[in-house]
Amino acid sequence: MMQGQLSVASELYRDGEAEDSRSLFARSTQRYETLEPAFENRGVEPFEDSLGSLSTKARNGDEWGELQSSHDEAQGAIQSAMQGVDASLRDDVAFQSRVQLALLRQAVGEYDEAVEDGAFVDTAEYRSGLGHMRAARGLLEQHADLYRASGDESYDELMAAYDTAMEAWPTVEVPETPAMSSGELSASTFKLEALLGEY
Repeated sequence: MMQGQLSVASELYRDGEAEDSRSLFARSTQRYETLEPAFENRGVEPFEDSLGSLSTKARNGDEWGELQSSHDEAQGAIQSAMQGVDASLRDDVAFQSRVQLALLRQAVGEYDEAVEDGAFVDTAEYRSGLGHMRAARGLLEQHADLYRASGDESYDELMAAYDTAMEAWPTVEVPETPAMSSGELSASTFKLEALLGEY
């Protein structure tokens, strides 16, 4: 989840939307605090300082070049933490599918929070949901071989289902009107959830 939020936050920051990016940088730090006990139990090298530095620099309005090293360090630490998962799980298509499902459901829930009466009322929730969807799709792409190993067309079907769901988040900039209602998004993700649930 942090990886997706940082991705969207950094894109906003580089595009000159520093103010809009700050809540996502802060959310990543808050997410870390929630997960810190689990990281400690698994012996993950702490990286709260990288996230905190990144959030502080963003809050201060520093140039992106000043944030870049903290951003890269935080993303690298998140990737290392993900690699710290037992290899048998990293290479388990069922586990990877469950992680994607968790990200997908979080994204749909945040989109639901972002939309009310046919309008966006919370831009941070919209963008956080986009980050979760990017992270979920990124996991599918990263583990494409696991899904292709079954010899059927499930990987292509999943990618197509992601494409359909991602239409709710056409850009990092929040559209004037939602491309989908919350109900339409739930309906559009039904196939994706069903496909992932098969594993």
